[in-house]
Amino acid sequence: MAFSAPTETAVPERPSFDSLPLDPNGPPGNAWGLYGDNDCLGALNMLTPAVVAAAARQEIQTGERVSLDWTLNKPSHPSFGRPPLEWKRIAKKDVNGNPRTVNDDYVAFNTQGSSQWDGFRHYGYQQAKRFYGNVRMEDLDGHPEVIGIDAWVEKGGIVGRGVLVDYAAYCHAHGKTLEPYESTAISVADIEAVLAYQKGPVLQKGDILFIRSGCTEAYEKMTPDEQRGLRDRPQPNFIGMAANKTSLRWLWDHGFAAVAGDAPSFEQGPLAGPHVYPGHTELSTEDEASMKGGGLLHQWVLAGWGVPIGEMFDLETLSRKCIERQRWSFFVSSVPLKVPGGVASPPNAIAIF
Repeated sequence: MAFSAPTETAVPERPSFDSLPLDPNGPPGNAWGLYGDNDCLGALNMLTPAVVAAAARQEIQTGERVSLDWTLNKPSHPSFGRPPLEWKRIAKKDVNGNPRTVNDDYVAFNTQGSSQWDGFRHYGYQQAKRFYGNVRMEDLDGHPEVIGIDAWVEKGGIVGRGVLVDYAAYCHAHGKTLEPYESTAISVADIEAVLAYQKGPVLQKGDILFIRSGCTEAYEKMTPDEQRGLRDRPQPNFIGMAANKTSLRWLWDHGFAAVAGDAPSFEQGPLAGPHVYPGHTELSTEDEASMKGGGLLHQWVLAGWGVPIGEMFDLETLSRKCIERQRWSFFVSSVPLKVPGGVASPPNAIAIF
């Protein structure tokens, strides 16, 4: 029996970075309307059947699989006032109260507590008070169908070609000091240097970008007291992609379907600070004013463009596999939790070589 190719929905041509914002009445940098009205997928629209099939053909060669999720109980003391994982085993009994050889378990956790995809309900433009697609906070009340993370799952999840930028390995190889728990910026120049050192791969539209900064590696080497101390610091300083216009332009021009890292905020932390204010962002006065709530990349990338942001992914085994294979691209399958109206979710992600 012959099978026809899956029906494709045309993906609009991406406008230039300098043509943003697309909605002139919206906040800086927005690409609202690019994928039509009431869109819930954002850049995931680029993961068409043809794009996913091509990634599978090109990237799945040996069938080796690597988990990209950190365990849900790490970090043991989450930052930003979030509670740790709560888990308990429930031993079942029969109607007479006698023990059975049967268990249930109960799990409660904050979806921002460990490895996660930030959904479009998570972080909006702080001054404009708008989420992706010009959605207001009040638009979410009683409407789980509005930009919930379950819409991603309904369309098949975040599945396609992944690319690792192994900044931590690059630093180790070049004797460069790496401080994941300081407010350290990974610049576009740094990323380009890593790609040159790795000898690729050539980035493609629709890629899923992963940046390894060494955060989870450093955390695993800490004592319990040091891990606890991270939560209690006066400033949530973390390594991450530089929060400036150069980063924004680079991310937009490469057309990633999603971006992720092993640090708590993907972009340099804290999200609000002098590194996202005048003299650093290269933005106009109007744009700078809109950023005063912090999270420059979160506002433009997540709320403006609809690009999922992943944080605290465990990229250690992936790094070793990439070095072993001398290839830094792979197939990614990530299916978040199908919670109606969900804000964020563990990625449930694997890389396949």
